[in-house]
Amino acid sequence: MVDSNIRDSNIISSLVFWAATIILSLIVIRFISLGLFPLYDTTEARYGEMARIMYETNNWVTPQFDYNVPFWGKPPFQTWISALSFSWFGVSEFSARLPHFVCGLLTCYFVFRFTKSLTNKNSAIFSLLVLTSSLGFIIAIGMVMTDSALLMSYTLAMVCYWQCYSQEDKVVSGHLFFVALALGMLIKGPVAVALIGIALVIWSVWQGCFKVAIKRLPWLTGMLVFLVLTLPWYIWAEIRTPGFLEYFILGEHIQRFLVSGWQGDLYGTAHVKPRGIIWLYWLACASPWSFVVIGLIVNKYRGIALPQNKFKALGINKYLICWIISPLLLFTLAGNVLPIYVLPGFSALAVLVALNCRLTKCSNYLALISLAIIALVIMILSLGIVNKKSESELLGINRTFSQYTPLYYWNKRPFSAQFYSKGQAQLLEHKDKLKMLLNSDESFFIAISLRDFELLQSALTPVCVVTNQTKNRLLFKCK
Repeated sequence: MVDSNIRDSNIISSLVFWAATIILSLIVIRFISLGLFPLYDTTEARYGEMARIMYETNNWVTPQFDYNVPFWGKPPFQTWISALSFSWFGVSEFSARLPHFVCGLLTCYFVFRFTKSLTNKNSAIFSLLVLTSSLGFIIAIGMVMTDSALLMSYTLAMVCYWQCYSQEDKVVSGHLFFVALALGMLIKGPVAVALIGIALVIWSVWQGCFKVAIKRLPWLTGMLVFLVLTLPWYIWAEIRTPGFLEYFILGEHIQRFLVSGWQGDLYGTAHVKPRGIIWLYWLACASPWSFVVIGLIVNKYRGIALPQNKFKALGINKYLICWIISPLLLFTLAGNVLPIYVLPGFSALAVLVALNCRLTKCSNYLALISLAIIALVIMILSLGIVNKKSESELLGINRTFSQYTPLYYWNKRPFSAQFYSKGQAQLLEHKDKLKMLLNSDESFFIAISLRDFELLQSALTPVCVVTNQTKNRLLFKCK
């Protein structure tokens, strides 16, 4: 009997060791990859350029889409953290992505502490294995976008609410819940509060504790904390750029999601997708663990008992399920969605799997598959095997243009062109303006797509020479 216990203990220790090794490998590989490839158009390059402009202009109130063009599409948190990173480490792909990676690490910390409080350290390590090997998570935490920070704030809010509800630490966790709400408002706006509200309302009704759930929170002092942290920026932003609140609240949070192909987007085109596709996105982005969760649900309805937990009577499994499906429900009827919108529920997925499954060799093998996929993707991107959209090769690596010579982009100016030219790239759309430049004594650079080159070849050839070329574009120096 003793030998059997020792053998079981050794097996568990070995599984935990390999799980921790895989977790560390995933995190280290993702960290190393932060500076291995350029900021890609459109999302990463756009947010990276806005952060660069904020750092350059020292305007920390309103993010700018371009110089003197306010960006009303999102609150400033993701721009703040990248701009702050630029001020510390210089302007680069690594420093742009680093704070978003840190947000991912904080999410891991919250998940570990939460799972450990519910079960034990081994299960907490298992939850980290699930989270870090979820493909959507490990990709998103190294990208310049809002979603890694949103996941962090959503996780903090849901963890703090549960601790407040279960009365483990009512005062501190209750107020931290409102801090997390405020953080969400500065990251994503009202949609962050909606995500949390949907999860908590559905869970409390399902659990039959709606009135009790409401009374658990310190509403008076908590709302004061929330307003103190959020109102100053929203008021200041409206004063600095009147019209912000109308566009941001009505346009970005109502019309964008209810009007398929919404044409009011000031900063690009809406993502027209079939309604309900968010559920398929979740299946893909949360893989391989999304299929494990489906298996747990199937087993539950087949009458197969799940492991007992001291918090089961309080509805912990229901709580985690509502936490997972909240973003899916919110965006089910939306016509404009992206795959990354499923990310906020990933922390709950990790905890749910850790509470209801055992760490086995199969678990580690699933995580190893994710590790192999991530390593392969990073290698492909860093070697430039896949032709992703970025102007770094044309402008950023060889620096083939002079900072004191004007740089124009014919017909279309990608965000990465702005970032890698340090804001120098200007849009040129009219042939008359081009002819005027060619006839002047001024030297300049012009980037032209291969498709447009045929139309402009006769005008450019006498006075311009190619200084760099990529698969999609030519860079000319004229005169």
